[in-house]
Amino acid sequence: MRKSLLLGLGLLVAGPLHAEIIEIPKQSGFSGFLLGGINASSYESNFYKGHDSHERIDSLGSAERSDGLTPLINADLRYTFADTRTQLFLGNLIQDAVRFDFTQQLGVRQQVGDKGIIAGSYVFSALPGEQWQDPFATGVDRETTDRSSRGMRLSWDKIWGSHFNGKATLRKIDIDNEHSGERYGHEVAHQLDRNGREYTFELGYLWQLAPGQLLEPSLIYRQADLDGRAERYDSTGLQLSYGLKQSQWSLVSNLYLGKRDYDAIQPIFGRRADANEFAIGGSFFWHRLFGVAPLSAVVSVSYARADSDIAFYDSNASSLSTGLLYTF
Repeated sequence: MRKSLLLGLGLLVAGPLHAEIIEIPKQSGFSGFLLGGINASSYESNFYKGHDSHERIDSLGSAERSDGLTPLINADLRYTFADTRTQLFLGNLIQDAVRFDFTQQLGVRQQVGDKGIIAGSYVFSALPGEQWQDPFATGVDRETTDRSSRGMRLSWDKIWGSHFNGKATLRKIDIDNEHSGERYGHEVAHQLDRNGREYTFELGYLWQLAPGQLLEPSLIYRQADLDGRAERYDSTGLQLSYGLKQSQWSLVSNLYLGKRDYDAIQPIFGRRADANEFAIGGSFFWHRLFGVAPLSAVVSVSYARADSDIAFYDSNASSLSTGLLYTF
């Protein structure tokens, strides 16, 4: 979760106008959204390269703060074949974004009568995340490397006609130049290898509290089966997503609480990097901007934190974003 929290912040603004499941349209054609804006973020991480340099660190303590402005761009493009109740999609599906899931996908959704909507997709990272080749190197200028992921996802919305929704995702994680802990010897470096696979399972239940008002609690389990034994972990968490839609405005909010447990002792620090995880965020939408029906103004705020038993693994991030959302 250390990685996903930091990647997700600043993209939370790409949430939907409300948290309900996207139904497959009754007419054939294109649909989706386009988002453009700006994001101001501040975060602390010893693993990701921030807006500020911080190439050199003198000790293995808490991370330094990094602030910056970045463009905010996101999109979801879908095409529906109404006769067969089939939909092709590319991008970040709206109902995933509201749940802190910013995975890019290329896939197909299929309505199965009154049994729900089943989907299969290829998942990938649109832009590689820039990390340090050796986060634990001190007294020297650290070099960066790219982190990318790709895999497959299966999902089922409205399982067997109920209000339950589930998904399972398998990703392969690649660090282009992985040199974590090399200065401590080959055995330490082998235990800190961040390449490998990640499995994620999620089950949620969507309640309609009142017209235009939705609440979805979700259980999320994540297993990082990485090459380095000290980097392998299991993460379990509870997430609450709430959506309120009015004629002129909408509000979407999220809360996540989780626990990350590592398989083995971190060899440099002599203990496990187990952590408690917390994230909260909200997006406000003002519809029909300038009298244009599909255009909305968006303001989003978010905060995430991971408190580890090893201070070097602590991370926190906050974000304020604003932009324009065009739906079609």
